[in-house]
Amino acid sequence: MVDLYSVKPIDTRALLDAAAATGDRIVVTEDHYPAGGLGSAVLDAFNDAGHPVRLRHLAVRGLSGSGTPAELMEAAGISAGQIAQAARELPGA
Repeated sequence: MVDLYSVKPIDTRALLDAAAATGDRIVVTEDHYPAGGLGSAVLDAFNDAGHPVRLRHLAVRGLSGSGTPAELMEAAGISAGQIAQAARELPGA
């Protein structure tokens, strides 16, 4: 797991190391809308490095209502179980 708490500067070396450890399968999860976020930055880093990966991008894609933090994560599609499922569904997993 790589915690990219900051988009800039992105740690391309850490991403390449993570890709090597996972057979070039990457799941990016962020707790906000996908546009202009970590998923784009991660994909750009791999593209700039000339390193192809299989990537799933989980992000909030709609407004939710009220709920507990766990319920809101589930509703947004970014719960721990949903992240694990996305990883299992990547080709080569």
